[in-house]
Amino acid sequence: MNEWELQHYLTKKWRKENLYYNGFEYHLVCWELMFPSWEINDKRTKWNEISIDFILYSIELSEFLCVELKNILKGKKNLLSAYCQATQRTIHFIEQYNVKKLNRARKLCHTSSINERGGINSKIDEIKFSKKPSIKRVLMAKSFPSNASDFIDYLNILNRNELQNEYSIYSTNKEFERFNFITDEQFKLVVHNPLHLIQLD
Repeated sequence: MNEWELQHYLTKKWRKENLYYNGFEYHLVCWELMFPSWEINDKRTKWNEISIDFILYSIELSEFLCVELKNILKGKKNLLSAYCQATQRTIHFIEQYNVKKLNRARKLCHTSSINERGGINSKIDEIKFSKKPSIKRVLMAKSFPSNASDFIDYLNILNRNELQNEYSIYSTNKEFERFNFITDEQFKLVVHNPLHLIQLD
């Protein structure tokens, strides 16, 4: 199963049954949410902006999970790149969060879904999203490097400049380049919001 197939599988699964994480239930809100338009990444319509793989929400906690999904992560550089990607997308979600925009994105996902993601559903239950929710950044994968938890704990205590120093030793990629545009003010949005790892069964 490649990453696209894994995305499709999880979308179908979470549309039928909610995700349980740390004992709490999370509803799938939308997938492939793009910034800054808050449209849905769809090759049939629009696909020219950065997007986050999944947004899930716990009604009980008034909490969102901004989930960046990978299949199999290998090596320090790839883990660091994924960390920067999940962080950058979560910052944009926090910075631009708006209940009206999110409800529109959720409806768009479900009413225009391709068959691989479960098909069209025009009847979805209403969720009353908090205007001031808790928002967590999450990196999810089927497999992580053996030392991933320790490395992520280390990255979580770094400031923006220190993170940039971490990846400056590697050849650049799109995620490192995108992270370079994050300002100190934007980074403050996640300073007290450590990234969490979720390994899929």
